Amino acid sequence: MGRNPKDEEVTSVISRNINSGHEKEYDDWLRRYLAFERNAPGYLGTTIILPGGTASTLRYIINRFTDKAHMVAWENSQDAQNLLGEVNHYSTRYYEKATGLETWFTLPDLKRTLLAPPRWKMAIVVFVTAYAISSISRSILDPFLGHWHILANSAIYSGVLVVMLTYFAMPLLTKLLRQWLYPSQVRYLQS
Repeated sequence: MGRNPKDEEVTSVISRNINSGHEKEYDDWLRRYLAFERNAPGYLGTTIILPGGTASTLRYIINRFTDKAHMVAWENSQDAQNLLGEVNHYSTRYYEKATGLETWFTLPDLKRTLLAPPRWKMAIVVFVTAYAISSISRSILDPFLGHWHILANSAIYSGVLVVMLTYFAMPLLTKLLRQWLYPSQVRYLQS
């Protein structure tokens, strides 16, 4: 059975916040960007989203290509690089804030955004790390908190666990385990 071409399609999202007073320049830029992009090999289409309507300064440009190679070729083309450099005069890059477990699995030193690792890998890393932090913190803090009410000492242990996971353990482990968490993406993104 042959592969479905839809399985190869890729999507990229560019999020921009238009600088005040530069709406016309941004719109002119966007028309030129789309005109160039339409001629890119493998280009399938673009969707522009204006959350909050035309009064909003936020814009999402969602590009679809037949496959990753064509998308990368467009993104690395001289036309795309020139246009993306120009748009910095009219807008700033807008970054979404994720709220899920995937925020623990980011590698800020890479050139592009990574897809979250498979959930089973995230679960293994979080479980082993949380188990280690919980065991160590309980052995250290039990002499001081063991006689406290269960709700009070649970709040302290949970706070220690969350802070250690968020600020220390997960950023470190994400870097140390990057080859395992993102085996194909890391090679592509570092090139």
